[in-house]
Amino acid sequence: MNILLGILAGLIFLLYSIYFLKIIQGQHRSFELEILKSLADWIMARGLVSKTHIWSMFFLSLLGEALYFTLTLALIQNPFMEVFTGIFIGLETFHLIRLAVGFKYFFAGKYLLSQIFDWRVERASTLLFFTHSFLILVILTYF
Repeated sequence: MNILLGILAGLIFLLYSIYFLKIIQGQHRSFELEILKSLADWIMARGLVSKTHIWSMFFLSLLGEALYFTLTLALIQNPFMEVFTGIFIGLETFHLIRLAVGFKYFFAGKYLLSQIFDWRVERASTLLFFTHSFLILVILTYF
């Protein structure tokens, strides 16, 4: 179980490291515009099937986060990390609900693609995931 948590934390750490670096370098706006443009191009190229793919990715990420947080709470016996993880779960729940509503309205034609993402929330989520996964890796390595 520790190995699985380590693998998940390592993957999260690596995936979020690029955006994290852009944020701390102050280059996040251009990176976010690039992400948005790439997503728009991908949706246009895929057409209607993009809706199925986006919802599939959303639910896979939801399951991945649930597994990561469950393993963290089950395996890491550190009061700070337990509180940090609990608060983070609440924030991520809020984040995922916002995204789900945004995608629902987008696919219903009520939102523009640019209205789905609140980039302040995306940045906060990135900073928290990067930090949390780093701390998990440190704890698993040294404790």
